[in-house]
Amino acid sequence: MKKLLSALILFVLLILAAIGGCQEQPVSAPPPVTPTPAPSPTLPTPTPTKGELRVDFIDVGQGDSILIDRGETEVLIDGGEESPGMTNFLKKYVDGPLEVMVATHPHADHIGGLPAVLKTFKVLDVWTNGETSTSATYSTFMSAVKASGANIHTARRGDEITVDDLSFSVLNPVALTSDTNDNSIVLSLSYGNTSFLFTGDAQQSAEASMLATGLVHHADILKVGHHGSRTASSQPFLSAVHPEVAIYMAGKGNKYGHPHQETLDALAQIGAKIYGTDVNGTIIVTTDGAAYTIQTTK
Repeated sequence: MKKLLSALILFVLLILAAIGGCQEQPVSAPPPVTPTPAPSPTLPTPTPTKGELRVDFIDVGQGDSILIDRGETEVLIDGGEESPGMTNFLKKYVDGPLEVMVATHPHADHIGGLPAVLKTFKVLDVWTNGETSTSATYSTFMSAVKASGANIHTARRGDEITVDDLSFSVLNPVALTSDTNDNSIVLSLSYGNTSFLFTGDAQQSAEASMLATGLVHHADILKVGHHGSRTASSQPFLSAVHPEVAIYMAGKGNKYGHPHQETLDALAQIGAKIYGTDVNGTIIVTTDGAAYTIQTTK
């Protein structure tokens, strides 16, 4: 009997030991982990602008001609109608060769004055939209381009026209259409914090094409499309550009009625300060990249 009782006690003790061995042991909590701070984003350093940029919206009557002057570097966009005064104006500002000439499209009020410029100045590069014309004005222009020995380029959307520290982005045309005005070369330029948009005679169809691809952004200075015609300057386009200054180029008392009142009203509605060569003469924008000033000759 004693042996049976001893065996029973031993059995109970073994069971209790097994149960005790199966109990979970307390686990110490791991020390708190301090997260490694994410590195601060590295912002690009703004490219410094040295010196002054001058942009002359030249009073050539019913036509366009714009000179961008950056010290010893000059870019001419269009040349108005044929006029003996054009080369005399440029002689005051062009130092050495004229680096770039842009013919936005082959209408006479944009390229008529360019042959005289090509004969007077050494022109290094000529950009056109590649559109041809049967007009005598176009024939004279292309003959002068070939005789000048300038490098000839065809501008298309996505191209960059770069000269020294100036870089113009080509926003139009993406391809030639049946409308010569809508085939105009459209250029954007930023100089420091001051931005320009030069639209040639681009109309609402071209504006819609540029808007659809997200290429149109705010510009401080807008060269108003097609001399202030109602065929350009759509409300969506002006809303996207939202210029502080709008400059149209038209001749006083021109037969087209430019600028049209609808365009002037639309520009006023978005708060742009409006200048026109018919009223203000040649309009000069000067900027150091941080701020700009406007001067007029009338």
